[in-house]
Amino acid sequence: MINVKIYLPLQDNDGNTTEQSHVNFIYAIKCMNKAFDGSFIGGFTITEAKGYWFDGDVQYVDNQRIYEFHIEAGTHRVQRLKFLKLRAKVACFQMKQECIYMTIDNEQHFITEDK
Repeated sequence: MINVKIYLPLQDNDGNTTEQSHVNFIYAIKCMNKAFDGSFIGGFTITEAKGYWFDGDVQYVDNQRIYEFHIEAGTHRVQRLKFLKLRAKVACFQMKQECIYMTIDNEQHFITEDK
């Protein structure tokens, strides 16, 4: 089983809410599940978190939601991972981010619009 986490901010870089992008993210998963008769991604867990990053002496705080998925082995494993990466790309665009942080089995990935 593969553990995937996608970290999505609750505000964009201008301080605007990204709630609609979270709704869109969940809706896309629901639609994909429906297309696969409920067997594409069975579910996920959301954890509220706070992330900190630094630029010189400046400290930034990001309130975020971490979406955690457990992807089983099987014929659609590669498609599930590609789908989640694509949804992270879309979120990156919608949320006006430089990148979206994603881990796959604790290996870090920085998903951008153009990757």
